[in-house]
Amino acid sequence: MAEAILTCRDLAVGYENGRGCRGINFTVHDGDYICVIGQDGCGKSALMGTIMGIEKPHAGTVEFSDGLTARQIGCLPQNAVIQTSSTVWEIVMQGCLHRTKRIFVGKKEKELAQKTLERLGIASLAKRRFTELSGGGHRRVLLARALCAAQRLLILDEPAYGLDVMGRLELHRQIAAINREDNLAIMVIGTDGMTDATHVLHLGDNMIFFGTREEYAASIPGQMYAAGRIL
Repeated sequence: MAEAILTCRDLAVGYENGRGCRGINFTVHDGDYICVIGQDGCGKSALMGTIMGIEKPHAGTVEFSDGLTARQIGCLPQNAVIQTSSTVWEIVMQGCLHRTKRIFVGKKEKELAQKTLERLGIASLAKRRFTELSGGGHRRVLLARALCAAQRLLILDEPAYGLDVMGRLELHRQIAAINREDNLAIMVIGTDGMTDATHVLHLGDNMIFFGTREEYAASIPGQMYAAGRIL
């Protein structure tokens, strides 16, 4: 098996109120699609922030390997703060800037932004103000920004947050296609990612499970999930 691009060892993450998760151990390889689930407050978003270096772990380590760097990771937080005057094009270009050490974008980055907008079906919105868009438009624009930033790993926190049922299904269809076509490793926080996941990371006060989706389905936590309960 190829070397993991990301390894979390005995990781503990959490929030100021003391809630979170301990004993987190998992690896990410190119092309993995990992669905991260667990009850509210178990540290799913804190795990994302810790991997991105925004938050410090309470214990344990996050290790990049096989050439992965922070500049090769794109992320979509659940509650992103966007300047009200920004256009869709300006927001997506922020993702392109994340990839380069330069302070300006060139032809290659502009082509990437255009291709990504077209791929997600929002090229016609390029000149629109972000604040003029619907909730579904917001999430697709932020996904485009994250995708432009991601070269090896894409981390998405409830990417379909606020969308209706059809919007959620379509957005996750697009995410699954990106995973397959680009061999891009993806971590999705939220149960919507379960259908297309190759692996499941189930968090509680301690890590409950990490393994393939098939292994999870055969496990006690997986059987409880199938019955409508998440530990």
